Amino acid sequence: MKIGTEPAAGKMDTRRKILNLAWPAIVENLLHTMVGMVDTAMVGRLGAASLAATGLGNQISMLGLTVFSALATGSTALVARHIGADEPAEASSVARQSLVLGLLVSGTVMLTFLLTARGLLGVLFRRTEADVLNMAAVYVRVVTLAMVLNYFLIVINAILRGAGDTKTPMRITALVNVINIIGNTIFIYGVGPIPALGVTGAAIGTAIAQASGGIIALRILFKHPVLRVRITDSFKLDSTIIRRIANIGIPAGLEQGMMRIAQLVYTMIVSSLGTVAYAAHQVALNAESLSFMPGAGFATASTTLVGQNLGAGKPEEAEASGRGARNLGILVMSIMGVVFLIAPEPLVRIFSRDPEVIKQAAVCLRLVAISQPALATWMILAGGLRGAGDTRAILKIVIAGFVAVRVGLAYLLAIRLGLGLVGAWIAMVVDLFVRGFLIQRRFDKGQWKTLKV
Repeated sequence: MKIGTEPAAGKMDTRRKILNLAWPAIVENLLHTMVGMVDTAMVGRLGAASLAATGLGNQISMLGLTVFSALATGSTALVARHIGADEPAEASSVARQSLVLGLLVSGTVMLTFLLTARGLLGVLFRRTEADVLNMAAVYVRVVTLAMVLNYFLIVINAILRGAGDTKTPMRITALVNVINIIGNTIFIYGVGPIPALGVTGAAIGTAIAQASGGIIALRILFKHPVLRVRITDSFKLDSTIIRRIANIGIPAGLEQGMMRIAQLVYTMIVSSLGTVAYAAHQVALNAESLSFMPGAGFATASTTLVGQNLGAGKPEEAEASGRGARNLGILVMSIMGVVFLIAPEPLVRIFSRDPEVIKQAAVCLRLVAISQPALATWMILAGGLRGAGDTRAILKIVIAGFVAVRVGLAYLLAIRLGLGLVGAWIAMVVDLFVRGFLIQRRFDKGQWKTLKV
Protein backbone atom coordinates (compact mmCIF):
# COMPACT_ATOMS: atom_id res chain seq x y z
CA MET A 1 0.00 0.00 0.00
CA LYS A 2 1.32 3.47 -0.83
CA ILE A 3 1.95 5.70 2.13
CA GLY A 4 -0.02 8.46 0.48
CA THR A 5 -3.14 6.25 0.40
CA GLU A 6 -2.77 4.86 3.88
CA PRO A 7 -6.14 4.81 5.65
CA ALA A 8 -6.77 7.58 8.18
CA ALA A 9 -7.05 5.02 10.99
CA GLY A 10 -3.63 3.66 10.08
CA LYS A 11 -2.10 7.13 10.13
CA MET A 12 -3.65 7.85 13.50
CA ASP A 13 -2.29 4.59 14.90
CA THR A 14 1.19 5.38 13.58
CA ARG A 15 1.01 8.89 15.01
CA ARG A 16 -0.09 7.54 18.38
CA LYS A 17 2.83 5.10 18.49
CA ILE A 18 5.25 7.88 17.55
CA LEU A 19 3.95 10.20 20.24
CA ASN A 20 3.88 7.47 22.90
CA LEU A 21 7.57 6.81 22.27
CA ALA A 22 8.56 10.40 21.55
CA TRP A 23 7.19 12.32 24.51
CA PRO A 24 9.18 10.45 27.20
CA ALA A 25 12.26 10.71 24.97
CA ILE A 26 11.64 14.46 24.57
CA VAL A 27 11.38 14.86 28.34
CA GLU A 28 14.48 12.71 28.77
CA ASN A 29 16.40 14.88 26.33
CA LEU A 30 15.17 17.98 28.12
CA LEU A 31 16.47 16.58 31.38
CA HIS A 32 19.69 15.33 29.78
CA THR A 33 20.30 18.70 28.16
CA MET A 34 19.63 20.37 31.48
CA VAL A 35 22.67 18.61 32.94
CA GLY A 36 24.86 20.61 30.56
CA MET A 37 22.65 23.69 30.80
CA VAL A 38 22.81 23.71 34.60
CA ASP A 39 26.61 23.40 34.46
CA THR A 40 26.78 26.25 31.95
CA ALA A 41 24.33 28.49 33.82
CA MET A 42 26.00 27.95 37.20
CA VAL A 43 29.55 28.25 35.91
CA GLY A 44 28.57 31.22 33.71
CA ARG A 45 28.08 33.27 36.87
CA LEU A 46 31.78 32.82 37.61
CA GLY A 47 32.83 34.65 34.43
CA ALA A 48 33.71 34.10 30.77
CA ALA A 49 36.96 32.19 31.52
CA SER A 50 35.19 29.58 33.67
CA LEU A 51 32.43 29.27 31.09
CA ALA A 52 34.96 28.76 28.29
CA ALA A 53 36.89 26.18 30.34
CA THR A 54 33.75 24.13 30.97
CA GLY A 55 32.86 24.29 27.28
CA LEU A 56 36.31 23.15 26.15
CA GLY A 57 36.33 20.37 28.74
CA ASN A 58 32.99 19.13 27.45
CA GLN A 59 34.39 19.05 23.91
CA ILE A 60 37.01 16.51 25.04
CA SER A 61 34.53 14.49 27.10
CA MET A 62 32.26 14.26 24.06
CA LEU A 63 35.00 12.39 22.20
CA GLY A 64 34.56 9.51 24.63
CA LEU A 65 30.82 9.66 24.30
CA THR A 66 31.27 9.29 20.55
CA VAL A 67 32.48 5.73 21.05
CA PHE A 68 29.70 4.96 23.50
CA SER A 69 27.05 6.32 21.16
CA ALA A 70 28.33 4.06 18.39
CA LEU A 71 27.94 0.95 20.52
CA ALA A 72 24.55 2.19 21.70
CA THR A 73 23.40 2.62 18.09
CA GLY A 74 24.22 -1.00 17.28
CA SER A 75 22.51 -2.18 20.46
CA THR A 76 19.34 -0.19 19.83
CA ALA A 77 18.98 -1.38 16.23
CA LEU A 78 19.52 -5.06 17.06
CA VAL A 79 17.31 -5.06 20.16
CA ALA A 80 14.54 -3.34 18.17
CA ARG A 81 14.80 -5.93 15.38
CA HIS A 82 14.60 -8.85 17.81
CA ILE A 83 11.74 -7.34 19.80
CA GLY A 84 9.84 -6.69 16.56
CA ALA A 85 10.44 -10.31 15.55
CA ASP A 86 9.25 -11.52 18.99
CA GLU A 87 12.70 -12.84 19.95
CA PRO A 88 13.29 -11.60 23.53
CA ALA A 89 16.05 -14.13 24.25
CA GLU A 90 18.12 -12.84 21.34
CA ALA A 91 17.47 -9.25 22.45
CA SER A 92 18.75 -10.16 25.91
CA SER A 93 21.91 -11.64 24.41
CA VAL A 94 22.55 -8.38 22.57
CA ALA A 95 22.12 -6.48 25.85
CA ARG A 96 24.65 -8.69 27.67
CA GLN A 97 27.24 -8.40 24.93
CA SER A 98 26.79 -4.63 24.82
CA LEU A 99 27.67 -4.44 28.51
CA VAL A 100 30.79 -6.58 28.15
CA LEU A 101 32.06 -4.79 25.06
CA GLY A 102 31.36 -1.40 26.59
CA LEU A 103 33.22 -2.22 29.80
CA LEU A 104 36.37 -2.88 27.83
CA VAL A 105 36.00 0.17 25.60
CA SER A 106 34.98 2.66 28.29
CA GLY A 107 37.83 1.54 30.55
CA THR A 108 40.32 2.18 27.76
CA VAL A 109 38.88 5.62 27.02
CA MET A 110 38.91 6.52 30.71
CA LEU A 111 42.62 5.73 31.13
CA THR A 112 43.49 7.59 27.93
CA PHE A 113 41.74 10.79 29.01
CA LEU A 114 43.15 10.67 32.54
CA LEU A 115 46.68 10.53 31.15
CA THR A 116 46.41 12.93 28.21
CA ALA A 117 43.75 15.56 29.10
CA ARG A 118 46.01 18.63 29.40
CA GLY A 119 48.21 17.72 26.45
CA LEU A 120 45.22 17.04 24.23
CA LEU A 121 43.63 20.38 25.14
CA GLY A 122 46.92 22.16 24.50
CA VAL A 123 47.23 20.67 21.03
CA LEU A 124 43.64 21.30 20.00
CA PHE A 125 43.18 24.75 21.51
CA ARG A 126 46.71 26.13 21.53
CA ARG A 127 45.56 29.73 21.06
CA THR A 128 43.43 29.59 24.20
CA GLU A 129 44.73 31.12 27.43
CA ALA A 130 46.75 28.73 29.61
CA ASP A 131 44.56 29.31 32.69
CA VAL A 132 41.44 28.34 30.74
CA LEU A 133 43.14 25.18 29.46
CA ASN A 134 44.29 24.22 32.97
CA MET A 135 40.76 24.55 34.33
CA ALA A 136 39.40 22.57 31.38
CA ALA A 137 41.93 19.77 31.99
CA VAL A 138 40.83 19.40 35.60
CA TYR A 139 37.20 19.29 34.44
CA VAL A 140 37.99 16.51 31.95
CA ARG A 141 39.90 14.38 34.48
CA VAL A 142 37.19 14.59 37.12
CA VAL A 143 34.31 13.77 34.75
CA THR A 144 36.37 10.94 33.23
CA LEU A 145 36.46 9.13 36.58
CA ALA A 146 32.77 8.30 36.08
CA MET A 147 33.17 7.25 32.45
CA VAL A 148 32.59 3.49 32.85
CA LEU A 149 29.35 3.99 34.77
CA ASN A 150 28.34 6.74 32.35
CA TYR A 151 28.74 4.21 29.53
CA PHE A 152 26.37 1.83 31.31
CA LEU A 153 23.89 4.70 31.67
CA ILE A 154 24.06 5.50 27.93
CA VAL A 155 23.95 1.97 26.54
CA ILE A 156 21.27 0.62 28.90
CA ASN A 157 19.01 3.55 28.08
CA ALA A 158 19.62 2.77 24.39
CA ILE A 159 18.78 -0.91 24.93
CA LEU A 160 15.54 -0.01 26.71
CA ARG A 161 14.55 2.32 23.88
CA GLY A 162 15.15 -0.43 21.36
CA ALA A 163 12.75 -2.56 23.38
CA GLY A 164 10.15 0.21 23.08
CA ASP A 165 10.56 1.50 26.64
CA THR A 166 11.30 5.24 26.58
CA LYS A 167 9.70 6.03 29.95
CA THR A 168 12.33 4.27 32.07
CA PRO A 169 15.26 6.18 30.49
CA MET A 170 13.26 9.36 31.13
CA ARG A 171 12.92 8.53 34.83
CA ILE A 172 16.60 7.63 35.15
CA THR A 173 17.63 10.89 33.50
CA ALA A 174 15.32 12.83 35.81
CA LEU A 175 17.14 11.38 38.82
CA VAL A 176 20.51 12.14 37.23
CA ASN A 177 19.42 15.73 36.70
CA VAL A 178 18.32 16.19 40.29
CA ILE A 179 21.59 14.73 41.57
CA ASN A 180 23.55 17.00 39.21
CA ILE A 181 21.78 20.16 40.42
CA ILE A 182 22.35 19.24 44.06
CA GLY A 183 26.00 18.32 43.40
CA ASN A 184 26.66 21.52 41.47
CA THR A 185 25.11 23.66 44.17
CA ILE A 186 27.29 22.04 46.80
CA PHE A 187 30.59 21.86 44.94
CA ILE A 188 30.55 24.94 42.66
CA TYR A 189 29.56 27.47 45.32
CA GLY A 190 30.41 25.60 48.52
CA VAL A 191 28.06 24.52 51.29
CA GLY A 192 29.03 24.29 54.96
CA PRO A 193 32.52 22.82 55.32
CA ILE A 194 32.80 22.13 51.57
CA PRO A 195 34.66 24.99 49.85
CA ALA A 196 33.59 26.64 46.59
CA LEU A 197 35.39 24.74 43.82
CA GLY A 198 34.13 26.54 40.69
CA VAL A 199 34.78 24.63 37.47
CA THR A 200 36.15 21.65 39.40
CA GLY A 201 32.96 21.61 41.45
CA ALA A 202 30.86 21.48 38.28
CA ALA A 203 32.88 18.45 37.17
CA ILE A 204 32.43 16.72 40.53
CA GLY A 205 28.67 17.28 40.47
CA THR A 206 28.42 15.96 36.92
CA ALA A 207 30.59 12.90 37.66
CA ILE A 208 28.55 11.96 40.73
CA ALA A 209 25.31 12.34 38.77
CA GLN A 210 26.53 10.22 35.84
CA ALA A 211 27.90 7.50 38.11
CA SER A 212 24.64 7.36 40.03
CA GLY A 213 22.71 7.07 36.78
CA GLY A 214 24.87 4.16 35.65
CA ILE A 215 24.25 2.27 38.88
CA ILE A 216 20.51 2.88 38.69
CA ALA A 217 20.39 1.76 35.03
CA LEU A 218 22.22 -1.47 35.84
CA ARG A 219 19.77 -2.29 38.63
CA ILE A 220 16.81 -1.70 36.30
CA LEU A 221 18.26 -3.83 33.48
CA PHE A 222 18.91 -6.74 35.83
CA LYS A 223 15.24 -6.67 36.89
CA HIS A 224 13.70 -6.07 33.45
CA PRO A 225 10.81 -8.50 32.72
CA VAL A 226 11.44 -8.77 28.94
CA LEU A 227 15.19 -8.27 28.63
CA ARG A 228 16.01 -11.07 30.99
CA VAL A 229 19.56 -10.03 31.84
CA ARG A 230 20.71 -11.33 35.21
CA ILE A 231 23.95 -10.74 37.05
CA THR A 232 24.36 -14.52 37.29
CA ASP A 233 24.28 -14.91 33.46
CA SER A 234 27.34 -15.77 31.43
CA PHE A 235 29.00 -12.62 30.11
CA LYS A 236 31.52 -14.39 27.91
CA LEU A 237 32.18 -12.55 24.65
CA ASP A 238 30.08 -13.83 21.74
CA SER A 239 31.91 -13.05 18.50
CA THR A 240 28.79 -13.36 16.35
CA ILE A 241 26.81 -10.79 18.33
CA ILE A 242 29.84 -8.53 18.71
CA ARG A 243 30.27 -8.61 14.93
CA ARG A 244 26.63 -7.67 14.39
CA ILE A 245 26.92 -4.78 16.83
CA ALA A 246 30.15 -3.71 15.13
CA ASN A 247 28.66 -3.84 11.63
CA ILE A 248 26.22 -1.15 12.69
CA GLY A 249 28.31 0.50 15.38
CA ILE A 250 31.61 0.98 13.53
CA PRO A 251 30.13 3.16 10.77
CA ALA A 252 28.11 4.96 13.46
CA GLY A 253 31.31 5.42 15.44
CA LEU A 254 33.16 6.72 12.41
CA GLU A 255 30.25 9.06 11.74
CA GLN A 256 30.29 10.35 15.29
CA GLY A 257 34.09 10.44 15.27
CA MET A 258 34.19 12.47 12.07
CA MET A 259 31.53 14.76 13.49
CA ARG A 260 33.40 15.24 16.77
CA ILE A 261 36.73 15.84 15.04
CA ALA A 262 35.06 18.32 12.70
CA GLN A 263 33.34 19.87 15.71
CA LEU A 264 36.70 20.23 17.42
CA VAL A 265 38.19 21.91 14.36
CA TYR A 266 35.13 24.12 14.18
CA THR A 267 35.55 24.92 17.87
CA MET A 268 39.23 25.71 17.29
CA ILE A 269 38.16 28.23 14.64
CA VAL A 270 35.64 29.81 17.01
CA SER A 271 37.96 29.79 20.05
CA SER A 272 40.62 31.60 18.02
CA LEU A 273 38.20 34.54 17.82
CA GLY A 274 38.66 35.22 21.54
CA THR A 275 37.24 34.23 24.92
CA VAL A 276 34.12 36.42 24.64
CA ALA A 277 33.29 35.08 21.17
CA TYR A 278 33.72 31.49 22.33
CA ALA A 279 31.62 32.13 25.44
CA ALA A 280 28.87 33.60 23.22
CA HIS A 281 29.14 30.56 20.94
CA GLN A 282 28.76 28.24 23.94
CA VAL A 283 25.77 30.18 25.24
CA ALA A 284 24.05 30.14 21.83
CA LEU A 285 24.62 26.39 21.49
CA ASN A 286 23.04 25.77 24.89
CA ALA A 287 20.05 27.92 24.00
CA GLU A 288 19.66 26.20 20.63
CA SER A 289 19.77 22.82 22.35
CA LEU A 290 16.19 23.49 23.45
CA SER A 291 15.17 22.60 19.90
CA PHE A 292 17.30 19.45 19.91
CA MET A 293 15.09 17.91 22.56
CA PRO A 294 11.93 17.41 20.48
CA GLY A 295 14.10 16.47 17.49
CA ALA A 296 15.95 13.84 19.48
CA GLY A 297 12.69 12.56 20.92
CA PHE A 298 11.10 12.05 17.51
CA ALA A 299 14.39 10.56 16.26
CA THR A 300 14.21 8.01 19.08
CA ALA A 301 10.66 7.10 18.06
CA SER A 302 11.80 6.82 14.44
CA THR A 303 14.71 4.54 15.38
CA THR A 304 12.59 2.23 17.51
CA LEU A 305 9.60 1.95 15.18
CA VAL A 306 11.66 1.54 12.01
CA GLY A 307 13.73 -1.20 13.65
CA GLN A 308 10.77 -3.01 15.16
CA ASN A 309 8.68 -2.85 11.98
CA LEU A 310 11.56 -4.17 9.90
CA GLY A 311 12.04 -6.97 12.44
CA ALA A 312 8.35 -7.79 12.12
CA GLY A 313 8.59 -7.85 8.30
CA LYS A 314 6.62 -4.62 7.77
CA PRO A 315 8.85 -2.30 5.68
CA GLU A 316 6.00 -0.03 4.57
CA GLU A 317 4.98 0.60 8.16
CA ALA A 318 8.63 1.30 8.92
CA GLU A 319 8.66 3.97 6.21
CA ALA A 320 5.38 5.47 7.43
CA SER A 321 6.83 5.67 10.96
CA GLY A 322 9.91 7.52 9.74
CA ARG A 323 7.92 10.00 7.69
CA GLY A 324 5.35 10.56 10.42
CA ALA A 325 8.04 11.25 13.02
CA ARG A 326 9.76 13.66 10.62
CA ASN A 327 6.57 15.61 9.99
CA LEU A 328 5.78 16.01 13.67
CA GLY A 329 9.37 16.99 14.40
CA ILE A 330 9.42 19.66 11.70
CA LEU A 331 6.24 21.17 13.11
CA VAL A 332 7.55 21.40 16.68
CA MET A 333 11.07 22.54 15.80
CA SER A 334 9.79 25.20 13.40
CA ILE A 335 7.84 26.69 16.30
CA MET A 336 11.09 26.74 18.30
CA GLY A 337 12.74 28.46 15.34
CA VAL A 338 10.19 31.26 15.49
CA VAL A 339 11.00 31.76 19.17
CA PHE A 340 14.73 31.91 18.40
CA LEU A 341 14.06 34.47 15.69
CA ILE A 342 11.85 36.91 17.56
CA ALA A 343 13.01 36.57 21.19
CA PRO A 344 16.57 35.20 21.54
CA GLU A 345 17.75 37.54 24.31
CA PRO A 346 15.66 36.08 27.18
CA LEU A 347 17.01 32.63 26.31
CA VAL A 348 20.67 33.61 26.23
CA ARG A 349 20.38 35.60 29.47
CA ILE A 350 19.75 32.29 31.23
CA PHE A 351 23.39 31.39 30.63
CA SER A 352 25.30 34.67 30.87
CA ARG A 353 25.03 38.19 32.24
CA ASP A 354 27.86 39.58 30.13
CA PRO A 355 26.31 42.19 27.75
CA GLU A 356 28.71 41.45 24.88
CA VAL A 357 28.20 37.69 25.22
CA ILE A 358 24.42 38.21 25.18
CA LYS A 359 24.62 40.44 22.11
CA GLN A 360 26.70 38.03 20.03
CA ALA A 361 24.80 34.92 21.17
CA ALA A 362 21.45 36.48 20.22
CA VAL A 363 22.68 37.11 16.66
CA CYS A 364 23.79 33.48 16.37
CA LEU A 365 20.45 32.21 17.61
CA ARG A 366 18.57 34.29 15.05
CA LEU A 367 20.74 32.87 12.28
CA VAL A 368 20.14 29.24 13.22
CA ALA A 369 16.38 29.81 13.58
CA ILE A 370 15.82 29.45 9.83
CA SER A 371 17.48 26.02 9.70
CA GLN A 372 15.21 24.27 12.22
CA PRO A 373 13.14 22.36 9.59
CA ALA A 374 16.35 21.09 7.98
CA LEU A 375 17.76 20.11 11.38
CA ALA A 376 14.54 18.22 12.18
CA THR A 377 14.71 16.34 8.87
CA TRP A 378 18.34 15.40 9.47
CA MET A 379 17.91 14.25 13.07
CA ILE A 380 14.73 12.24 12.63
CA LEU A 381 15.40 10.50 9.31
CA ALA A 382 18.95 9.72 10.45
CA GLY A 383 17.32 8.11 13.49
CA GLY A 384 15.16 6.01 11.18
CA LEU A 385 18.14 4.88 9.12
CA ARG A 386 19.99 3.95 12.32
CA GLY A 387 17.04 1.80 13.31
CA ALA A 388 17.39 0.05 9.97
CA GLY A 389 21.16 -0.33 10.45
CA ASP A 390 21.96 1.95 7.48
CA THR A 391 24.76 3.77 9.32
CA ARG A 392 27.19 3.81 6.38
CA ALA A 393 24.95 6.21 4.47
CA ILE A 394 24.80 8.53 7.47
CA LEU A 395 28.60 8.51 7.66
CA LYS A 396 28.89 9.66 4.04
CA ILE A 397 26.40 12.48 4.60
CA VAL A 398 28.27 13.69 7.69
CA ILE A 399 31.51 13.81 5.71
CA ALA A 400 29.84 15.80 2.94
CA GLY A 401 27.96 18.21 5.21
CA PHE A 402 29.58 18.63 8.58
CA VAL A 403 33.20 18.02 7.63
CA ALA A 404 33.41 19.61 4.17
CA VAL A 405 30.76 22.32 4.33
CA ARG A 406 30.69 23.46 7.97
CA VAL A 407 34.42 23.41 8.71
CA GLY A 408 35.58 24.63 5.32
CA LEU A 409 33.01 27.39 5.08
CA ALA A 410 33.54 28.45 8.71
CA TYR A 411 37.25 28.97 8.08
CA LEU A 412 36.53 30.91 4.90
CA LEU A 413 33.85 33.16 6.39
CA ALA A 414 35.03 33.57 9.98
CA ILE A 415 38.80 33.82 9.42
CA ARG A 416 39.63 34.59 5.81
CA LEU A 417 36.74 36.99 5.19
CA GLY A 418 36.77 38.35 8.74
CA LEU A 419 33.10 37.78 9.57
CA GLY A 420 33.97 36.34 12.98
CA LEU A 421 31.40 34.41 14.98
CA VAL A 422 28.59 35.32 12.57
CA GLY A 423 30.53 33.73 9.71
CA ALA A 424 31.01 30.52 11.69
CA TRP A 425 27.28 30.29 12.38
CA ILE A 426 26.37 30.98 8.76
CA ALA A 427 28.51 27.94 7.90
CA MET A 428 26.54 25.90 10.46
CA VAL A 429 23.23 26.87 8.87
CA VAL A 430 24.42 25.95 5.36
CA ASP A 431 25.65 22.58 6.66
CA LEU A 432 22.25 21.79 8.20
CA PHE A 433 20.44 22.47 4.93
CA VAL A 434 22.90 20.26 3.03
CA ARG A 435 22.53 17.35 5.46
CA GLY A 436 18.75 17.71 5.58
CA PHE A 437 18.54 17.47 1.80
CA LEU A 438 20.90 14.47 1.56
CA ILE A 439 19.25 12.44 4.33
CA GLN A 440 15.82 13.00 2.79
CA ARG A 441 17.06 11.75 -0.57
CA ARG A 442 18.60 8.64 1.02
CA PHE A 443 15.41 7.83 2.92
CA ASP A 444 13.29 8.25 -0.21
CA LYS A 445 15.39 5.71 -2.14
CA GLY A 446 14.32 2.99 0.31
CA GLN A 447 17.44 0.83 0.11
CA TRP A 448 17.49 0.64 3.91
CA LYS A 449 14.37 -1.55 3.89
CA THR A 450 16.29 -4.59 2.63
CA LEU A 451 19.42 -4.36 4.82
CA LYS A 452 20.35 -7.46 6.79
CA VAL A 453 21.68 -6.86 10.30
